[in-house]
Amino acid sequence: MGSESLIGRCGLYCGACDIYRAERDDPGWRARIAASHDCAVEQVRCNGCGNLSPECWGHGCKIVSCTELKGVRFCFECAEYDANSCDAFGRLAAGYLEAEVDLRENLSRIREGKAQEWLHATRQRFTCGACGKPVAVWSAKCHHCGKSKS
Repeated sequence: MGSESLIGRCGLYCGACDIYRAERDDPGWRARIAASHDCAVEQVRCNGCGNLSPECWGHGCKIVSCTELKGVRFCFECAEYDANSCDAFGRLAAGYLEAEVDLRENLSRIREGKAQEWLHATRQRFTCGACGKPVAVWSAKCHHCGKSKS
């Protein structure tokens, strides 16, 4: 699986998604997510938007469903995106701004052909400075070593 599989259709870096991280990093975290979503632990799994399988969590995503229905790979390829009229993307983007993740800026870089540059910078941003392991967007501290993400 190449790094491009971790480019979210919405502009999120899938490698920093709680579902992606929990599946790979901690069975307890994965179980807590399953309990909070009233699903089986096995359902808390994803390979990233660029490598979805039928078992991936992403198949329940409104953005994934919408892009597939419209036959586009990324939100920016849709007329509703440029018109700022997609409510699903708008709500998602507003939520991620709280975590200081600007999905529109990310998609702009991807649209400009700077996906690899964006991936590299984003992967570094979501890597723990103390232990060098990946961290999730919504985590305040590294799940591996417990150090503050800042």
